[in-house]
Amino acid sequence: MKQNQKTGRIVGLLLFLIMAAGIPSLNLRGLSTRLILEPNFMEFIHDHALGMRFAMLLDILTSALWLSIAIILFPMIKKYKLSLALTFFGLWLVNFGVIIYSNISHLSLISLSEHFMEMGALDQNALEVAGLQKIHDYFWAHFMALITYASAAFVLFYYLFRTRLVPRFLSVWGMGAISLVFLASWANIFDLDISFHFYSQNGLHMVTFIGWLLIKGFRNPTVTN
Repeated sequence: MKQNQKTGRIVGLLLFLIMAAGIPSLNLRGLSTRLILEPNFMEFIHDHALGMRFAMLLDILTSALWLSIAIILFPMIKKYKLSLALTFFGLWLVNFGVIIYSNISHLSLISLSEHFMEMGALDQNALEVAGLQKIHDYFWAHFMALITYASAAFVLFYYLFRTRLVPRFLSVWGMGAISLVFLASWANIFDLDISFHFYSQNGLHMVTFIGWLLIKGFRNPTVTN
């Protein structure tokens, strides 16, 4: 019982660190789909390059922390079902790879902005086109990262639902909240206009889930049909 409680609190602490690093990462990132409509977007990227680099560092850190959670929980999920444990770990591994790729695209964009500030008008036009491509690369990778994140999180909440390591309302709520993130991300890929609330509602669940884990941790598993 105490070991499960300790593991749950460690997971809760890591999730808290993920949220604490993720919020400033989003604020410092500076990229948005509206940015490419601005005539001087490459200058904006050049002027905010330092903050963007910090955002990338935090983004990779949060993804690494999720991977750490997958490693910590792997033995527990394996006792329930090996295939589920492998799926959970594999999805986070893929997610980490996509995050690395998306941040490489963003770094390339910053490099282009530096060249943009040094080049003449004709070369600047070509670099703007390349910059637009890099922004699109980042956002498509971003949505793919959200899809793998949502898939992995759904596996986690399904496992918690079956084992009752946390109250079932938290597991059911988690599966529902993360399913909306999954659907909204695919909707964006198909260029459908989706409300931000499809994503933000997941934050409310995560705050509740983290609070529960920090206070209570995991309970003894009780596998049910």
